[in-house]
Amino acid sequence: MGLVKTLLLFCIGLILCIKVAVAEHQVVLVAAATSPLHDIDSLELRKIFLGFTVKRDGQAITGLRNISDEDLNDIFLQTVVAMSEKSYKRRQLSLTLRKGLPRIAEYDNVEDLIKALSSNPYSISYTHEDVAEREPGIKILRVLWEKS
Repeated sequence: MGLVKTLLLFCIGLILCIKVAVAEHQVVLVAAATSPLHDIDSLELRKIFLGFTVKRDGQAITGLRNISDEDLNDIFLQTVVAMSEKSYKRRQLSLTLRKGLPRIAEYDNVEDLIKALSSNPYSISYTHEDVAEREPGIKILRVLWEKS
C-alpha cells in the first residue's frame, strides 16, 4: 500500500509539473476580469495593435504592449502584427506624425500592465498563461501562441 501511495503522489506531481511547463509555453490574450470583451479574432487583434480603431459596444478597444519579457515581445511581433521590431516602431511613429495618434502604451512591468488593464475594461494585452492564471484581476480571452 505504501508503494502505491508513493507512486500515486509521484504521478500527481508529474502531472502538475507538466501543466506548469505547458503554461509557461503559452501566450494568451488578456483583459481585465471585469471586461465585457470575450471574442477578438486575429484580424481585429492585428488592427488594434497597428493603430486602427476596433469597437465593441461603441467603445474603442485599446491595445497595451507587454514588453516585460523578450520572448513575449518576439511572439507579439511574429504572431500578432507580423512585423519586425524596426518596422513596427516605424509604423507607430508614422501614425503619430501623420495622424496625431498616440503610440500604443508599453509596459515593462506586469503589475503596471495589470493596473492599466483594470483601469479600462476595453483594453487588452498579452502575457504568459501562468502569469494570467495567478492574477485574479485579469481574464484570458484566448491562446495566441503555443510552443509545440
